[in-house]
Amino acid sequence: MLKIIFMGTADFGGSVLEKLADSKENKLMVVTQPDRPQGRGRKILPTPIKKVALSKGLEVFQPENINDEESLKTLKEFNPDIILVVAYGQILSRHILNVPKLGCINIHGSFLPKYRGAAPINRAIINGEKETGITFMFMNEKVDAGDIIFQEKIDIFPDETCGELYYRLSALSADSLPKLLKKVKSGKIEGIPQDIKLVTFARKMNKEDGKIDWSDKGEKVYNLIRGTIPYPGAFTYYHGRKLKITRVRFLDDYQGETDTGSSSPKPGRVVKTEKDAILISTGDKGIIKILKLIPAGSKELTAEQFVNGYKIKAGDILG
Repeated sequence: MLKIIFMGTADFGGSVLEKLADSKENKLMVVTQPDRPQGRGRKILPTPIKKVALSKGLEVFQPENINDEESLKTLKEFNPDIILVVAYGQILSRHILNVPKLGCINIHGSFLPKYRGAAPINRAIINGEKETGITFMFMNEKVDAGDIIFQEKIDIFPDETCGELYYRLSALSADSLPKLLKKVKSGKIEGIPQDIKLVTFARKMNKEDGKIDWSDKGEKVYNLIRGTIPYPGAFTYYHGRKLKITRVRFLDDYQGETDTGSSSPKPGRVVKTEKDAILISTGDKGIIKILKLIPAGSKELTAEQFVNGYKIKAGDILG
């Protein structure tokens, strides 16, 4: 029986924890961030990992600082074989990294050494990558820089959003977990150093990262929108009102009729409104079809509802 400390906070690690708990083969301790105020009502709520842990009858440890003396003492008393970290949200000190017999192992949502950092899934889509994956690696004191134990690669679907890819990678992590545990139990768990020459970084997303520049090429605009759904959200403006774009499609070489009378309309111009879409021009022949959006202070609307309610028409400009 392995003694495993699972550290996680975001729901990305939920399926991994469920798989660990359901196997009944290992002794588990769960560590997650403290309950915090969330949402518009700022109601104090448990983390997604805490919810999973409690549903499985597991005890939960929620230190404000994982690296303080009390936390270190608690972890040492458990005497783990490994610490498995999945989207936990605190940097582990050298003292914590040295607690488990076989090491601290992290599951990261990219095919390392590409996209080290906080937002690998967003950045992979925004940058137009065609494939990505997950990496199981040993942790060291540098972020996402440890030796690779093994990796799994998947294609990114052409219309896939960040949210959709996030949950596919989460499921892939859980499906790959038995492979890791087999290596741990065999005692043949080795790591391969990352190639420093191939390292890229995926810095944390902020709300301004979602601002659409309609003068960019259509595919770049489309990738930005896909890569920011659901967070931080892609946005533009119409008559001074912020519009959050929540569902789109892309026409890479639009040959249809426009209602503007121009074959090369200004980027950001409404070229046509259809029953289920608003067609917006970009910096090339690419057209963004807006299917759903959220005007500031409103609920999500279909394109048809927005056209009817806000009277947007061909020739109007977004920006």
